[in-house]
Amino acid sequence: MSTESPTAPTRKRRLRMSGRRWLWLSVAAVVLISGGVGTFLLLRPARGSQPQAFTRTVQATVGTQTQTVSVDGTLAPRKQSDVNFAVSGTVTHIYVKAGDKVRKNQKLARIDDTDLVNQADLAEANLTTARANYSEVVDNDGSSAAITSANAQVASARAALTSAKQNLAAAVLRSPIAGTVASVSAEQGDSVSGGGTSGGGTSGGSTSGRSSSQSGTSSNTSTSSSTAQFSVISTATWKLEGTVGSADLGSLKPGQAAIVTPTGGTDAIKGRVASVGIVATSSSDGAATFPVVVNLAGTHRDLFSGTTATGLITIGSYPDVLTVPTGAIRTENGTTVVTKVDGSATSTVEVTTGRVFGTATEITKGLSAGDSVQISFVRPGATSSAGAQSQGGQGGGFGGGGLGGGGFGGQPPGGGTGGGNGRQGR
Repeated sequence: MSTESPTAPTRKRRLRMSGRRWLWLSVAAVVLISGGVGTFLLLRPARGSQPQAFTRTVQATVGTQTQTVSVDGTLAPRKQSDVNFAVSGTVTHIYVKAGDKVRKNQKLARIDDTDLVNQADLAEANLTTARANYSEVVDNDGSSAAITSANAQVASARAALTSAKQNLAAAVLRSPIAGTVASVSAEQGDSVSGGGTSGGGTSGGSTSGRSSSQSGTSSNTSTSSSTAQFSVISTATWKLEGTVGSADLGSLKPGQAAIVTPTGGTDAIKGRVASVGIVATSSSDGAATFPVVVNLAGTHRDLFSGTTATGLITIGSYPDVLTVPTGAIRTENGTTVVTKVDGSATSTVEVTTGRVFGTATEITKGLSAGDSVQISFVRPGATSSAGAQSQGGQGGGFGGGGLGGGGFGGQPPGGGTGGGNGRQGR
C-alpha cells in the first residue's frame, strides 16, 4: 500500500519591479496629468471681462502749425536723354550696355559710314568745281548776274559739304550727357533711319525729327521716347513725379517747400515744387488727378528710377496757434465741448474750433494756453470680437486722432500731444 505525500499549498507570486521601471511609470503619469490639465485650461470657456476705461490729461499749447498736401508718385532722374541715330545706316558697333557709366560725348554706337564718306568726298569736289567756276567768271569780266550766280553756287556747295561732314560725324552716336545707360534697344546689324530724339527732365515731351547734323541732345522733358535706341540718365539729381486731386490743386504752386520719403526709406529728402499741371488725367477709380513735380535738393547716388515715394508739400505755416489733441474734443447736444481739468475737479467747457492740423485742432474760444483737458478712451473686454479687440489696440475709440505716436495697445497713451501735419512750437 503506497502512501502519497500531501500537495503543498500554492503560493501567490509577487510582482517585483526595479527602481528604473518605477521611475518611467512616474514620468508617464506626470505627462498624462499635465496634458489633461493643459487641455482643460485651453478649451475651457473664457471668462468675460468688462471693458476698461482710461483717461489722460493733456495741455492746450500755443505753437507754430503747418498744413501740408500729400503727393504720391515715383522717383525719376531730373536729367535724361533718349538718343537715336540722326543718319541712316547699318549698325556696326555697340560700345555700351545697360548699366554702364558714360561720360559726356562718349561713344555709344556706330553705323557703316561708307556712303557718308562718299557723300562728303563728292560734296568737297563740288565745292572745288564751284570755286573754280567763280574764279573763271570773275577773271573773264563776267556780268554782274553771272558773278552773283557763280557766288551762289559756291555758297550752296560749301553748305552741302558742311552738312556731309556733320552726317559723317553723326555716324558715331555719342552720349549728350554724363550718366548711366538706362536702356539699349539697338543691336549690331540693325538698319536705322535718321532722326535723333531726346527726352527726360521736368516738362514737355521728347524731341524728334532733328536735322541730320544732330545725333541727339539732352533736354528737360518728362516723356521719354518708347523707340529710343539708347537712354542715358543722370543719377545725381532727382525729382518726384506725382499727382494730386482737384481739391488740393488750388493750394499748390511752384517754389513751395516739400519733404520726400522714398518707400522703404527712413530719411526724408528736402525738395521744392517745380511745376503743377492744370490738365487732368483720370486715375484707376475715375477721379481726376493733376501732375505735380517736386525737385529734390542735393545729389543722391543711392536712389533708383521708378521707386515709389511720398511727398509732403507745406502749403501754409501759422504761428501762435492754440491747439489741443483732436481726441479731446467731442459733441454734446449739438455743442462742441471738452472736459477741462482743474486739479482734481473736472468740468465740461464749450469751445469753438478752427483749423485742423493733422491730429491737433485749433481752439479759437473757450480755452487758454496751459489749460488742462481730458482725453478718455475704452479698452474692449476679453470677450469682444476680434475686430473690436483690434480697434482697442489702436486707440480704443479715438478713431485715429487725438494723440501722437500711433496705437496704444489697449494701454493709456504715453506720448505727447499733437503730431500728424501739425508741429507744436517750443
